[in-house]
Amino acid sequence: MPALGAAILMIAPMCLFIAAVSDLFTMTIPNRISVFLLASFAVLAPVSGLALAEISMSAAAGAIVLAVCFGFFSLNMMGGGDVKLLAASAVWFGFSSALGAFIVTTALWGGIITLLVMLLRNQANRFAAIEAVVPAQILTAKKVPYGVAIGIAGIMTFWESPIAVAGLELLK
Repeated sequence: MPALGAAILMIAPMCLFIAAVSDLFTMTIPNRISVFLLASFAVLAPVSGLALAEISMSAAAGAIVLAVCFGFFSLNMMGGGDVKLLAASAVWFGFSSALGAFIVTTALWGGIITLLVMLLRNQANRFAAIEAVVPAQILTAKKVPYGVAIGIAGIMTFWESPIAVAGLELLK
């Protein structure tokens, strides 16, 4: 069972890390990351020791986050990849205090990253003059790589989620 526990503890953080790096450098989050997050939860949750009610609530949490964030997407406040990643990540957190911590931490990191991106764009000429290594998309795109905030927040708060707690128990 230690291998199962390790898989539970590694998949979501690794997917979030890959999504964050992808969004930082390409301003896109591949759909396959969100799909893999959902599929791996669907496979691992039943064998992790989570009750069927917890698994169902996790699916409901993902659906609610998807619906709310789709509203933000329709208002052009969020990108589609960010919406899908946030909803797929919410499934791993379920309806727990960890989901609240994840959402609040995502918002805080989103604000920090937005301010940093605005500062970088305001000083874009200086970066070009000193040949600093800053991804060109950060300086030229009109959007913010919010997947970075989702990734950082997800990795920070994942360890409080019910499935992570179950994964830690399997390692014992």
